Amino acid sequence: MKAVMDRHRNAVYLLVLIAVAVGLWLPRLRGPLDLRYDAGVYYILGHSLAQGNGYRLLNEPGEIRAIQYPPLLPLLAAATQRLGGSGDAAIAGHWLRISFFGLFVAFAVSVYWLSRCYLASGLAFLATLLMLLHVHTTWMSELFFTELPFAFTSVLFLLAARKGTARSQEWLLGTLGAVSFLLRTSGIALLAAWVGESLIRRRPRRMAFRVALALIPVLAWQGYIAHVKGGPEYTQVSYEYQRAGYQFYNVGYLENLAYVDSFVPELGTLSSQLLVKRIARNLVHMPASFGEAVSVDSERLENGPKRVNKHFESLGVPLWLAEVPSVVLGALVFFGLVLLTLRGEWLMILYVVGSVVLVCLTPWPKQFMRYAWPLTPLLALAFFTALAEVQNRLAKAAFRGRSMVRVALVLVVVFGVFSTQMVALGRSYEDSVKTSYKSQTGEQREYRLFFYTPAWQHHDAAVDWLAGEANPREIVATSTPHWVYLKTGLRAVMPPFEPNVRLAQQLMDSVPVSYLIVDHLEFVDISRRYAAPIVEELPEHWELIYSSAERGSRIYRRVTSEESKGF
Repeated sequence: MKAVMDRHRNAVYLLVLIAVAVGLWLPRLRGPLDLRYDAGVYYILGHSLAQGNGYRLLNEPGEIRAIQYPPLLPLLAAATQRLGGSGDAAIAGHWLRISFFGLFVAFAVSVYWLSRCYLASGLAFLATLLMLLHVHTTWMSELFFTELPFAFTSVLFLLAARKGTARSQEWLLGTLGAVSFLLRTSGIALLAAWVGESLIRRRPRRMAFRVALALIPVLAWQGYIAHVKGGPEYTQVSYEYQRAGYQFYNVGYLENLAYVDSFVPELGTLSSQLLVKRIARNLVHMPASFGEAVSVDSERLENGPKRVNKHFESLGVPLWLAEVPSVVLGALVFFGLVLLTLRGEWLMILYVVGSVVLVCLTPWPKQFMRYAWPLTPLLALAFFTALAEVQNRLAKAAFRGRSMVRVALVLVVVFGVFSTQMVALGRSYEDSVKTSYKSQTGEQREYRLFFYTPAWQHHDAAVDWLAGEANPREIVATSTPHWVYLKTGLRAVMPPFEPNVRLAQQLMDSVPVSYLIVDHLEFVDISRRYAAPIVEELPEHWELIYSSAERGSRIYRRVTSEESKGF
């Protein structure tokens, strides 16, 4: 009877979770998947594969070979383009959106079953719901990034590891681990955890087998990188700074991470002492990052103190108070991870620890939410593991006989987390912006984009204008080269990260750049720091030909030698 009731509850919970997942997607099933940011890189690489050109960045002069991202997500883009019969981002992008919708629903189901391995059905339901309602869950499923498929395969890996240790099971785990790594380089943490678990459990023969399987995808990818770097094409660049370490899409992770700040290369490269400081600084932020992974980011919580200060200036509420809830929740998550460690869940814990180590090596604290998001199902599981333990301890201690008070304490935490998430998620949907794309028949069709800020809207207007102005052979310098290429078909590069204006001009001459876009995008200020000074200090080389708004994107055209004679 109990087994029947359990199956009934699981079925009900799964149906609710599937309904929530579908409900989150119904308003956004139209249009192509968002191809901004890194998504454009993955799509372009997939387009190159679909055309039979190899693994190349088609936006770059010379169509250079890519070595940063493993190839599995671009292969999905290539397969979608081939099956859909079109490389048009508006068409293939729509089928990618449909595929991510299916992946999203499957991910929700897999997270519930993984949580069910450790928690009672009700808590497993809440842990999965918490993951689904996180703003970044919607955001990461909206972009053609590796985060969603990687999180899905890592959950499948952990689920498969619960099924036994037969040789066939080990082959399955090796395959899932390879898929995870070939989606995202940080999948090496999953493979290392798999090997480490057998070491902790003192099973040397199994460890040797796992090492052999884990090395296959790692050595294959590293072998490809070594082959590209060792070839003449890598050194015979199309322009002078094409393979500079700060050109983060054109080089490997090691070259990029060697800088103190890869967005500000003039700060120099890392020393061992600076690396230790970076890791220590990132570790300090980790408790808050864990808390944000099961609630909302601290920047959203800062709106409360900001509103209070606006209406009551004399109070002067410090903004750091907004981080307190995240730190408290992070402490609960950490407590849950400790409990899982004590229960011998080594594979999961080693994977979390390995992922944290990789994140701490990076110089981009603002990207922590994105990097930590694939861990959200595990952190949510740890969070509810901790809450269950806290409730049990309160039942045995001071609150004996006061069950209502004990339950209320836990409910306050749970309600606070879910209500905050619902408000943040609701605002994200409300703030999503209608835009349009051109269908295969040529008609404009509406769809919605998340975090499509006015700066992005102005930038897109500028890029659309440039598409009708530029010659197909001309080259654009912009902080969004892959997006510009997808929208216009023009070759596009990033400007040199060079503070010396005259040297920067010489570097752009080596491309040569015909158009320079200075934007006001919030996520990175590359063009404002490095491109804007060029046009301001060398006006004889550049003329303003487009300006969308006071804080919009501006387009400058190179003044040719014939034109400059008239100055």
